[in-house]
Amino acid sequence: MKNRAGRGDDEAHIGGKVVSCLQLEGALADHNAVSEGVIVAIDAPDGRGEALWAFVTPDPAILASDVLAADIKGFMRREVGDHAAPSMVIFGPLPKTPAGEVLRPVLRRIAETGEPGDTTGLEDPAVPAALVQRRAEALS
Repeated sequence: MKNRAGRGDDEAHIGGKVVSCLQLEGALADHNAVSEGVIVAIDAPDGRGEALWAFVTPDPAILASDVLAADIKGFMRREVGDHAAPSMVIFGPLPKTPAGEVLRPVLRRIAETGEPGDTTGLEDPAVPAALVQRRAEALS
């Protein structure tokens, strides 16, 4: 795994391209069903490059489903390119500090290992456990 200190987690190496996760999040936010979303990059299972995972809080009026996940992947392909489609879309609230900052390292660890790691300082400590459960369901 690459060492991702500071905002080095902003870049991902996907399909021979270096992409900005923050720019991809900007495109993700344009999807009409996405209330809030974060994209993280983890080492790809095949050992070549990285894979994108999207953690999405859907609009409250929209039901999170496999159909919505597929729609989000297709949207990212159409808007940015094939390399921008996340390999996984996990729905739920995002782990935030009381100040409202999303803790990306928690999301990355959930994507990589299924464990959130250190969750001290979260506004709602139950959020990582819910995301871990949704990850397990998505991978089964």
